[in-house]
Amino acid sequence: MAASADMCGIAGIATSDGLQSQDTVLLDNMLRSLAHRGPDEQRQVRDANAAIGARRLAIIDLETGSQPVSGEDEAIQVVQNGEIYNYVELREDLLRRGHTLHSRGDTEVIAHLYEDHGDDFVHHLRGMFALAIWDGRRRRLVLARDRFGKKPLYWRRSGERLLFASELKAILLDPATPRKLDRTALADYLQYQYVPAPRSIFADIQKLPPASLLTWDGGEVQIARYWHLAYRPKADVSPDERREATLELLREAVTLRLRSDVPVGLFLSGGMDSSTVLALAAGSADLRTFTIAFDEVGYDESASAAAVARHFGTRHTEETVRLDVLSVLPRLAAHFDEPFGDSSAIPTFRLAEVTAPHVRVVLTGDGGDEMFGGYPRYQLQLSLNRLQHLPPRIRRLVATTRRIALGREPSADDSALEVRIGESADLQYVRLMSMAGLGLRRRLLRDDPIADRDAYLLDVLAESPKHGIDRLLSADARSYLPEDLLVKMDRATMAHSLEARSPFLDHRLGEYVARLPGDAKVARGSTKRLLREIALSLMPAELVERPKAGFAAPLDAWFRDGLGEVYRDLVLAPDAQVAAHLDQGTAAGILTAHLAGSAENGRTLWLLLAFELWARQWSESALKAVA
Repeated sequence: MAASADMCGIAGIATSDGLQSQDTVLLDNMLRSLAHRGPDEQRQVRDANAAIGARRLAIIDLETGSQPVSGEDEAIQVVQNGEIYNYVELREDLLRRGHTLHSRGDTEVIAHLYEDHGDDFVHHLRGMFALAIWDGRRRRLVLARDRFGKKPLYWRRSGERLLFASELKAILLDPATPRKLDRTALADYLQYQYVPAPRSIFADIQKLPPASLLTWDGGEVQIARYWHLAYRPKADVSPDERREATLELLREAVTLRLRSDVPVGLFLSGGMDSSTVLALAAGSADLRTFTIAFDEVGYDESASAAAVARHFGTRHTEETVRLDVLSVLPRLAAHFDEPFGDSSAIPTFRLAEVTAPHVRVVLTGDGGDEMFGGYPRYQLQLSLNRLQHLPPRIRRLVATTRRIALGREPSADDSALEVRIGESADLQYVRLMSMAGLGLRRRLLRDDPIADRDAYLLDVLAESPKHGIDRLLSADARSYLPEDLLVKMDRATMAHSLEARSPFLDHRLGEYVARLPGDAKVARGSTKRLLREIALSLMPAELVERPKAGFAAPLDAWFRDGLGEVYRDLVLAPDAQVAAHLDQGTAAGILTAHLAGSAENGRTLWLLLAFELWARQWSESALKAVA
């Protein structure tokens, strides 16, 4: 077989007992369910023990880029969802070493690298990917996911059989797969607004974590992590040296991601991250830029985005998101496959929809905050950390004194801060990242002990650097980034057959920046210090020095408008799916307090509405069975 391919959806079945005719039909249906990820072509290959296939979205090597693809040994077949950005250099090296390649694309190089290096092939890849290799001679399946987790990969093992797919919906087509809700995953969702790997919302289906390689050999499954983002030892370089080296790595990352045989655009928020990517890309490509606007004050950055677009001379498209976005909500549930509580999925989905008719590839600013320290919570945590050497009672006194000095009556925010100051630094971070507080989770989950679960983020922190801002950067890069931000971007863009590329998530750039001193990224009164210096060298200060607005939807206002009625009609309905799992009385009280103006519960209301929309889409009576 010949050629290579581009962004797509992949799926497959491997079995020690021998492939059955119904497996080929099942795989065909699985691939059809992924048509939005690859509308251009569908192909599969099979032998006695496995069938793997792909849906193709053609971006590079448009004529000969079909999947699956093999190397010299046609028993080794590869499918890939993603892009290997250094495929040109890898291809040239393979040719020098005597390999014969039949395409100009990126997936074919994976087959040859596996022939030469075995499972170590993955260390040679620079890109975003979820891939599968079927080694027919050894009857061995290899699954791998990129370092930061840009591309998803679900899998299920049942006896001597293993299924995998880019999206959960494809595995659910297997009639032998039960739809039992994982209650631990539900508790994690209520706390973090997403279901973190390796769990999925269904007890019998798992997600392969980022930077992981799964092997299925003789019916046995092994999973190993092949890469960690190391923050030590620290690089001993001057401020000028680190600025120049970082700029060069970032410029290279942008240049690699401009490789395409189809038009490329850019999601432009007007913030520092996407503006910096545009500054580096504008000189080497004729980019179109796209942004989302809101009517609500405090959420709209469209004027900033327009100013940046004018400065760099791009063709700019702007779309306003209003409450008529209600029509989008069922589509979100259909494409995300799992409950997802980040409201910025709404504008991201609409932005992708507006962009898709014009380009097939977009650059994004994803990862800038996690690599360079952009979130306000980093400064808050630095302030809290400075109090850690004090006894707990003194720390609480500091928080109370702060409130009194401000002349305020006690509030929920003050109480939460006083609790955080009295806790360990790790629990402070867990509380900071929690959407629904412990008390609310207990009420929603009807005092199920699973509501008290903090294990997920505490486990992430246990594998993070011990001290300083690196601890939070590492934790975010291994939790919030892959499980929230990258899930949102992948599902929203691929729903519209649009590929999103993120230069800040180039692993070589990430490795270099991680080893820089923490105060090069975050210090008292300043976030993203190094990136700010770089941005100021690329564009006028007025385009850089803007307040950070984020990309959330104006939920508080929306729920006091028409969205509150939608919540009442769905979440509080007698036939609501949530009633089987959550306390509806508590859910009603959250809405009542919000409408009365005694609380700003928009995010929590969206969390529950998103779960109900998902459950109606994916479960029906099947969710009555709970693991």
